[in-house]
Formats: sequence, C-alpha cells, structure tokens
Amino acid sequence: MNRQRGVVLLLALVLSLLLALLATLALRDAGLMQRQVGEQLALVRGFEQAEAAVIEGLELLAAGLPPECRVCLPPDLPAALPGQPWQRVASGFVLLQNLGQTTQAKGGREEDVETLLRVTAVSEQIRTRQVVEAVYALEGGSMSRRVSWRQRGEDD
Repeated sequence: MNRQRGVVLLLALVLSLLLALLATLALRDAGLMQRQVGEQLALVRGFEQAEAAVIEGLELLAAGLPPECRVCLPPDLPAALPGQPWQRVASGFVLLQNLGQTTQAKGGREEDVETLLRVTAVSEQIRTRQVVEAVYALEGGSMSRRVSWRQRGEDD
C-alpha cells in the first residue's frame, strides 16, 4: 500500500509541474501580446497626431502662403525635436512648402492656375514617430483639394 501512495504522489508532482509550466508559458504569451498591442496603439496615436498636425498646418495658411521654394525636395526627417523651418503646432510639428503654380494639378481643369502646397507633418511622439505628407492645390488663395498624400517612413 505504501508503494502505491508514493507513485500517486510522484504522478501528482509531475502533473503539477506540467501545469505550472503551461501556466508560465501562457502568462509569457499574454505579456508579449500586451506589448504588441501597446506598440500598435502607440503607432496609431502617432499617426493620428501627424494627421491632426496636417490640419493644424493648413490653418497656419491664414497668415499667408510661405514663399515659393526653388528646390522643393521633401524635407529630411528630424532625428529629435525639429527646429527651423519646422513650426510647432498642438499635435506635433509641420513644414509648409510652396511648390509653385501649375495648370496640370491632378483632378483640376487645364485652364485653372493653382498653387501647390506641400504639408509635411511629424507627430509629437519620438519613439513611434509618424510622418504624413500631403500636397494640396490652392485656387485663388483658397483650398481647392488634396492632390496627393503619403505616410513617410524613417528610410524615405
């Protein structure tokens, strides 16, 4: 009888060890998933901040158009907090570039002379920084339409 009790005790200990291992693995997986969800949430917040910064940048046009740029390359992405010529807005940072006038803007009529404006916005977050760039067509000084849009990455 004593021998059987020893086997049952050993079997119970092995099963307890296996259940503890399974519980540990489940907790580790749950922790990893929680971290992934947190990263995704931070990315979405950063994107929303950049989109809001684009809108806030367009509101800066009430003070007037920026001067026309000669070489209008997309700006380098700032490594830390942007300085000049970036402007601080509530949701992040924005850079307005006047690309000049054209009669060939996408979606416009050929006889319309429109001014193209590039708005590059950077979210306030540094760790999960998001950059959104949009080009708008302005007709007669008022907003006409968005011509193009893209989300820029760190290697663009």
